[in-house]
Amino acid sequence: MTRYLIPLVAITALCAGLLHADEKAEQLRALHARFSDKVVVLTWTSTTSAMGQTIESTGATTGLLVGKGGLFVVSNQPLSNNVGGMASMFGRGESTGPEDFKLHTADGKEFAATEALISDAQNLRWYGAQLGETAGVSFPEKAEVPALGEEVVIIGAHDETLNYARFFRTARINCVVEDGKIFGLDGSLGDCLGGVVLTLDGKLLGILGQKKGKEQAAGGGGFGRILGGLNDPSKALGNRVLMTAGVFGEELKKAQEAVLKPDFHKGGAKAEPTTEPTQPTDAPLFEGTIASVKYRDQQKDLYVLINVAEGQQAPEENAKVQIMGADGKQVAELVITRRYRKDPLDEKSAIDQVGGFIADPDKKLNLEKGMKVVIPAAKSEPAPKIDGFRGIERFTKMTEETLKDNYGGIKVGFSVSQIPQKDSPCRAAGIKSGDLIYKVGDKEVTAEMTLQDFTKLLSEQSGEVKLSIVRKGGEKVEITVPAQ
Repeated sequence: MTRYLIPLVAITALCAGLLHADEKAEQLRALHARFSDKVVVLTWTSTTSAMGQTIESTGATTGLLVGKGGLFVVSNQPLSNNVGGMASMFGRGESTGPEDFKLHTADGKEFAATEALISDAQNLRWYGAQLGETAGVSFPEKAEVPALGEEVVIIGAHDETLNYARFFRTARINCVVEDGKIFGLDGSLGDCLGGVVLTLDGKLLGILGQKKGKEQAAGGGGFGRILGGLNDPSKALGNRVLMTAGVFGEELKKAQEAVLKPDFHKGGAKAEPTTEPTQPTDAPLFEGTIASVKYRDQQKDLYVLINVAEGQQAPEENAKVQIMGADGKQVAELVITRRYRKDPLDEKSAIDQVGGFIADPDKKLNLEKGMKVVIPAAKSEPAPKIDGFRGIERFTKMTEETLKDNYGGIKVGFSVSQIPQKDSPCRAAGIKSGDLIYKVGDKEVTAEMTLQDFTKLLSEQSGEVKLSIVRKGGEKVEITVPAQ
């Protein structure tokens, strides 16, 4: 009889476990549906100069909507560090630091954001965006203190490839880091800093943060300082902690007050236009002279270096300039691909020379030092607003200098600089942020192609469009994007 009871008991226990697992899964799904739209992603750009190159990179971190008008909070140390990329790797160079903050909501919308408050003691950053009366998450004034060993739910966003994939995880409270207000969490929580932390029954506990470690008396250094301090109890736990509402203190109120002020966005993303002296409509937007001309036999083109007079506004990268002959007629046109500062080591130094390449396989062009180079006012138009190619609104031109050997031998292309919009044809087709497009249909991207040329090429496509794409590491794929 006993031999029949043992399997029966085992089966009963297994079924009970499965039922319990299903019940927990239902709880998690309900919590995710309730809170995931309050988790947002903050992105920014940084321009870093190192080893004679200027590199523009995109960063992202999770945030959490916590108030009316678009107030949200993130907890992430990289935002407090102005130096990144190659500059920090090689220990030199300068960076402009993060700028051009954008808030991305769960439904795929993007808003300009402005920093509202920095709370260094708590390692928190507050930002605001004009979202209207968005309620967000309301933290209780006095959060229920979790018990050691209690299981909690993390709802955040992970941005390893800037694809903003939503996810949730569970963790356990395994230590008290600071005075009952900051608790250590176990498990690998990845990059979901700023996510919301809840109990299984839906009680709001606080935000997933990163506890700053103590620095040595002399300032510290090395990996211990970079990682937040090896003497921090939370460091052994991956430096991810639960910050209860008590940690925020008065910072929440101060940040909320700053966001609700009428002039909050002045000087930032929503700044009012300034009044500047206008020049005559027939005056060229730029007027310079050729400094030198060099023919490259292998590439069969001319490299033209142009002087920018003091006080002149240097042409932007990808701008088209015209080279004029002695009779005042245009003899050639080139696209600016190089900009040189008067003092290469000073990031704020004025740009005194620009340059670009002109194809000349038959050596027919007769360009000389001193020839006039202009951008006529009559032909100067602002860069066209990109209405979007089937869910993508931002592309960045990538050249051989930036791509190096990391993209399967491809030397030039346009990188997708954002996640394709939710429910868009591009996202449905599988295009990701960071994908490099080097061919549209049968037309290859060339070094001479500007951003305007590329977006115009995309806008001319109808029906299904085949894009040839390469990803970092050299993986090449062909993706067919359905019609809008």
